[in-house]
Amino acid sequence: MSTGRHDSGKEHTDVRQDLHAGGCRLIWGDCLEEIRKVPDGCIKAIITDPPYFIGLNANGLQSTYEDLNIARPFYEPLIREFARVLAPDGCLYFFTDWRTYPFYFRLIDPVLHVDNLLVWDKKSGPGTFYTNEHELIIFHTNNRSFRGKGCRNIIRGIPGFSAGAKKRDGEKIHPTQKPTELIMKLIEDSTRPGDLVMDCFSGSGTTAVCCIRSAREFVGYEINERYFASAIERLIQEEQTNGFNGGMEERCEGPPQEAGAGPGSDRSRRSPG
Repeated sequence: MSTGRHDSGKEHTDVRQDLHAGGCRLIWGDCLEEIRKVPDGCIKAIITDPPYFIGLNANGLQSTYEDLNIARPFYEPLIREFARVLAPDGCLYFFTDWRTYPFYFRLIDPVLHVDNLLVWDKKSGPGTFYTNEHELIIFHTNNRSFRGKGCRNIIRGIPGFSAGAKKRDGEKIHPTQKPTELIMKLIEDSTRPGDLVMDCFSGSGTTAVCCIRSAREFVGYEINERYFASAIERLIQEEQTNGFNGGMEERCEGPPQEAGAGPGSDRSRRSPG
């Protein structure tokens, strides 16, 4: 496999055929385009943390809930792709917060019935009136007999980076990076070794790191070139630490060597990773 991006006309008959030693494959590109190359029903868990789109709008004013509608044409087909690629017993974990949850719920629930709302108590956070010390995870499972051992919909005991996660994970690479302990919990709740996990907004590569550590296979996408490069460096180091044979750069599809080329190099469809 080359380190350049896929020819846009190439079709994948089985994404697993492109997963070699270590079972981890990260692609630089638009996840909506790339997920269409993934075969039906092969993903055991989608664990993803999309941008929340809450901040200043194009006019420099504080954005509102209605401003999220600009993202609807992107998310509606992406969620349909989630439904297509999930295995018959697959699970979806979709991060959000209190401001964007109503928007995402209305998109996800008609396609993939929302089965629960998980609350991650991260022990600290920013905020003015009351500090925002939790994040939300929309949960769906195709497995109607899903029973996670000791699973509760409030996740406690896993601090965010401002509350101590950097002692385990080091300094943050991405501004909304999640601790490995949290992602590892979701992986172990819903998959077994050898299962295939997907992250459409890979950011700094946290989900991929956890898949390497837990012997899961991984496919993910990141459109921001800087975060993609940081994630590749992190995954190479993780493979070396865990005794894999290497070859991460050959398995992952980065931007072309020509400067300035790339899918949406100035766009913001990037992941909190």
